Parts: sequence; structure tokens; C-alpha cells
Amino acid sequence: MSPKVDLNLIKVFLAIYETGSVSGAAKRVHLTQPSISYSLSRLRSLLHDPLFHRTRDGMQPTFAADKLYETFRTSLMNIELAIASTREFNPSISQRTFRIALSDLGEVFLLPILMKKFRTLAPNISIEVVPMEVNQVEDWLLKGRIDAAVGNLTFLKGKVNSLPIFEEYYTCLVCANHPRIGKQLTLDQFLNEHHVRVSRTTGHSLVEDILKKLKISRHVSLTIPHFSVLPSIIPDSEVIVCLPSRVAGMFAKNGNTRAMDIPIKLPTFEVGVYWENQLEDTVAQQWLTQTIHRELSTI
Repeated sequence: MSPKVDLNLIKVFLAIYETGSVSGAAKRVHLTQPSISYSLSRLRSLLHDPLFHRTRDGMQPTFAADKLYETFRTSLMNIELAIASTREFNPSISQRTFRIALSDLGEVFLLPILMKKFRTLAPNISIEVVPMEVNQVEDWLLKGRIDAAVGNLTFLKGKVNSLPIFEEYYTCLVCANHPRIGKQLTLDQFLNEHHVRVSRTTGHSLVEDILKKLKISRHVSLTIPHFSVLPSIIPDSEVIVCLPSRVAGMFAKNGNTRAMDIPIKLPTFEVGVYWENQLEDTVAQQWLTQTIHRELSTI
């Protein structure tokens, strides 16, 4: 006869697997570390496998644990979704903390819009913004380390849940009194002027990728990790930077800079909200992602 496994033991297994540590699992499921260790001992006895080996890099799963993970996760998810369908989430009284991954552009442009709506609909919730790392965001979502991610993240489609928010395109931002650029930016000017490049980790690498594909080179005189410093750099310099049109328009409102069309045909890109259903609080997460989608779709 197959052993009967307590669902709470499966939650502990998933927490250890996804956090890579007993302490991380304890925080995830709100138990003490001794309780996690005891639950793991019970699982090992029931399944006749060590499941995890303690290493310098954390708790490493065995071959059996790797095989069990997807089955356990899918099964528990289905159970939680069935239960969630009978629950309600009341944002007006909730004190939940939501973790959202945003690039610095998202923080500057999207976050104020979202916070205004959150303060109206859910005045007691807390928002924790996690700086976007495109090479980490999939793992964060799948392991429940964030509730949602917003940005140009189409590589996540088919891997997690998603909703498109709006289409966007790139423009250039230059100082308002640039001595060599008039009302229109020519291709020669674009190629010969000095440029600012922003790190690919923000998720904004489309311009670089297209230029490389077209075998077009430009002189990059400054590389920075974030977009948010640009309003302090562009007005007093003669450099050019490529950035999303909505943000360029926002920066240009101060009168010190101008947004201009890029003299190279570039495709548009999609900004969306991405999430992975979490076992513990699916209804609250659905409220969050639907609110983000509804509020940002109109900008």
C-alpha cells in the first residue's frame, strides 16, 4: 500500500526545493526550523529517499526530489486553486504585502500610477518593489519570491501566466538646445553623435540587438545601469539615448530635453504583467495582477 502523505509535508518539500534552505522554507511556510527538519525527516522515511543533501550552496535535491517536484507542485496547485475558487479577497481590509519586480523605468513611470490606485482600493496593503533582473525574474516567479513582474518580458510567455498591457516603441532623447540636431534627427546624426547605453539587465536591449543585426555601430560614450538618472545627464550634455516613448515624453516635459524619432525602423514591443499562481494566496494574487492590468492599460 502506498504511504499516505500529509499535504503539509508536501508544502514543506516544495518550500525547501524552491528556497534551497531549511531557514528559507521556515520563513515561507511560517514554521520553525526544527519543525521543517522534523517534516523533512518524516518525508525521507515515507519516501525512502534523502530528498536533499546539505551542501555549501544550500539544500541540493536528489534525483528523486527533482522527479517529485513538478508532480507535487502541480497537484498541490490544483488543490489550492479549487479551494481558492471558494474564497474571497477583500482589498479594502487586507494587510498583505505584495512583491512586484519592476525596472527603474517602471518605478519612475508606472509605480506612481499603481500606488495611487492601490491607496484607493487597498489602503492597508504594502508594496515591496524588487529591482528587475531579467536573467532572474523567471526563477523568482516560479519559486514564489515575487507576486508579479511588469515590463518587456515576452521571453516569459508560455512559461508563466501573462497579460499584455500596452504596445510601446523607442524614441531618442536629446538636450533641448543641442547644437547639431534640429527638428529632425537624421541617420548621419544618429550614427555620429555620442550615445548613452543602458544595461541589458533592465530588459531594454531591443535597440542594441537591432543595430547589431543591421551591422550598424555607434559611439557609446557612457554606459549606465539605470534609466532614472537620464534627466540629470541629458540636459547638460550633447549625448543621445534611446528609451521607450512614454518615458521619453515624461522626461521631456521639463523643457530641458526633446523626444525625437529614431531614424531607423524598429519594431514595437509589448509591456505586460507576468505572474505564476502561488499556492498560498491565489485569489489575492489574481486581484493584484488584474488591478495592474486594468490600471496600466489606459496610459
